[in-house]
Amino acid sequence: MASPIPHEALARAVRAAFGAAIAVVATEPLVGDASSRRYVRLRLAGGAAPPTVVAMLLGTDHPPRFSDELGGAAAATELPFVNVARWLAAHDLPVPEIHHDASETDGLLLLEDVGDTTLWDAAVAAPGRVATLFGAAVEMLVALQVAGARDPDPGCQAFQQRFDGRLARAELEHFVEHGIETRRGRPLPAAERTAILEGLEPLAAPFDEASPILAHRDFMAWNIHVQGERLRLLDFQDALLAPDAVDLCALLTDRRTPTVVDARLEAALVDAFGRARAAAGLPVPDGLPARYQRCTLQRALKVIGRFYFLERVKGKRGYLAYLPDVYAVARRTFDLLPALAAVRTRIAAHVPELGAPP
Repeated sequence: MASPIPHEALARAVRAAFGAAIAVVATEPLVGDASSRRYVRLRLAGGAAPPTVVAMLLGTDHPPRFSDELGGAAAATELPFVNVARWLAAHDLPVPEIHHDASETDGLLLLEDVGDTTLWDAAVAAPGRVATLFGAAVEMLVALQVAGARDPDPGCQAFQQRFDGRLARAELEHFVEHGIETRRGRPLPAAERTAILEGLEPLAAPFDEASPILAHRDFMAWNIHVQGERLRLLDFQDALLAPDAVDLCALLTDRRTPTVVDARLEAALVDAFGRARAAAGLPVPDGLPARYQRCTLQRALKVIGRFYFLERVKGKRGYLAYLPDVYAVARRTFDLLPALAAVRTRIAAHVPELGAPP
C-alpha cells in the first residue's frame, strides 16, 4: 500500500516556493516509475504561481544512490536529480524547472509540470508524425552529447561515473541471475552460467572500447514528454558517461517502440544520429550500426532480468506483462548478430522466447 500523500509537507513546500498566499487546492497522484519515488500533481490557487506543479516524493530511496538499478556508487552528497538538473538546465537542455528543493527536510521536490503526454503517447496518437517526433528526440540526444563533450564538469555527478565494460557485464549477470535463475526458481549449474556469460562477452565490447560520452542512460519514449511543440526530458538522475549508441538504442528499441518505429525508420534515425554528431564536430567511430546492435541486445537482456527482479524479488506487479515486447527486440537483434548463435541456443534452452526462428 502506498504511503499517504504528505499534505502538510506539500503545503510547506508550495509556500516556500511561491509565497504564503498560495494554497494547494487539489492533489492528483501520477504514474510512478520502478523506484520508490512517487509523483503527485498539485493544483494551486491564491496568487502568482503556476496553476499546477508536480511533487516528486523521494520515498525510501532517499538519499538515492547513483544507480537505482544495480546499487551503483555510494550515496551522493547531493540529490543526483538536483545535481544533474542544474548542469542540464545551464546548457539549455529542456528539463523541468525545480521550483523548490525540500529533499533534506521533507523528502520531496517541487517541479515544473510538463504535462502527461509522453513521446510514446504523441507518436501513437499521430502516426504521421512519428518520424518528426523521433527525429526531434535524436536531435535532442545529439545536443546532450555535444554539451557534454564541450563542457564536461567534474562537479556534475553525471561526469563522475562511467557505463563501462564492468557495469555492462554486471547487467548481463543480472539477466542471468533473474531472467533465467529467478524465473527457473533455481540457480544454473556453474559451468552453464559461465558459458552463457562468456558467450555474451561481445556485448560488453562497445563499453570497453568506445570513448565515453554524456548519456541520459534511460532515454526512452516514456521519459520524454511532448509539451506543445517542445520535447521535455525527464528521469535523468542516473546520467553518466557511456558509449554513443547507448541512449539511441533506448530511444528506438525500448519495449513497444518498434511497433511505431519500423526497421526502415530506425535505420534512417541511426544514420541521422551519426551525421548530426559529425556535423557538430563529434567523432563517429567506425561501425556505428554494429555498435548500436550490440548495445541494443545488451540493454534488452538487462531489461529482461530487471523486470523479473522487480516482479519476483521486489514484489512490484505488472512488469512481466512488458516482457513479450522486450523478447521481440532481443530476438530481432540476435537475428542481426549471427556470431552469437551458439550462446543464443544456450540461452533459449532456459528462455525459449529468445530462440531462433525454425
